[in-house]
Amino acid sequence: MILKGNVGMLVHAYYPRDVRVRREAEALVEAGYRVEIFCLREPNQQGTQREPYNYKVDNVHIHRLPIIRKRGKKFRYLYEYMGLIILGTWKLTLLHFKSRFQVIHIHNMPDLLVLAGIIPRLMGAKLLLDIHDPMPELYISKHHVDQNCLIVKALKLQEKFSCLLADHVISVNESMRERLESNGIPSKKISILHNFPDTRYLPIKKDITRWPRHRDGLTLLYAGTVTEHYRLDIIINSLVLVSKRIPQIKFRIIGDGNDLNRIIKLANNLGIIDYIKHESPVNIDDLRYIMEETDVGISCHTGDVYGDLQFSCKILDYMTQGMPVISSRTKALKRYIPEEAIFYFEPDNTEDLAKQIIQIWNRSDLVKRKMSNVKKIFPQYTWQKEKYKLINLYQELLK
Repeated sequence: MILKGNVGMLVHAYYPRDVRVRREAEALVEAGYRVEIFCLREPNQQGTQREPYNYKVDNVHIHRLPIIRKRGKKFRYLYEYMGLIILGTWKLTLLHFKSRFQVIHIHNMPDLLVLAGIIPRLMGAKLLLDIHDPMPELYISKHHVDQNCLIVKALKLQEKFSCLLADHVISVNESMRERLESNGIPSKKISILHNFPDTRYLPIKKDITRWPRHRDGLTLLYAGTVTEHYRLDIIINSLVLVSKRIPQIKFRIIGDGNDLNRIIKLANNLGIIDYIKHESPVNIDDLRYIMEETDVGISCHTGDVYGDLQFSCKILDYMTQGMPVISSRTKALKRYIPEEAIFYFEPDNTEDLAKQIIQIWNRSDLVKRKMSNVKKIFPQYTWQKEKYKLINLYQELLK
């Protein structure tokens, strides 16, 4: 295959654990591009070998920078972000002089990581900003402040500056497009690339309506980051209400995050810790095997300004594996998934969530009907169709 160009990607995350970055990198490699990823280096786990700084996975070249992600206070994030901008600038520029990049592809957060691509851009490379999360709304949700907060205004300003500095902006759903347009970013400069399931790792189950999976009990599954925004405390509180109605109910948490200790403590204080099973994060390759062992996928993201912009990719992941899904009813989700295909509950409402769990246990006919409607979603909501938007965008940029 003829090499179409060199791509340098910078991300404040661990590769290949970041699913969106991995999908994009592998799609570009498949299309004939050479992709160099600059990312964080995971801390050494006891009994395991330290990750090398430079190596290759599925033909993607990985360069690990000496920065470890730690969840903490504002100054810790500022330290990591500034360190990544400085080291990213140095590494991208150094490799650009050795072998010119045609595209510098920056993944937020923060948006200001685009600064790391300035020198290659001045030398002719195209600069892409891929906005996974809206930083102003995330800050509002986390710190419970309003739009007039000085830091929120500063975050909006740095986002707008970063978008205008980039040649093109990519984001994750149509609600985010509208949000970026409202901040002054021209519509023609924005492309949407959804986080739809990659059927190479999550092949769509043919018997998607098989139910119940286990007649002796019900296992709920949450697979993702455990932070305040995903409100796992709502699930814990709902288990108190449903545990007497559903035998052998369990809740599996696959993932880590800064809210994990609080969630475990809450379950212990409520006397339901025996219903909870926590496991470390797994690669997307292994996720489907876990889904085969569980019954119901669940997502409890907030219904605030941040939650209303999110399309939780885990929801469609669950659906590919024939799992009924319970989710908060938010604006972004309602644009894509109809009521007839999912069990929605009102965000932050413990009683409504408990009602949906009990309904799934008691109404196998309703579960089968909703799961039958899920079939209409696929295969249009898959990465196999979505990735061509990325490839076409690159072709347009490099004309």
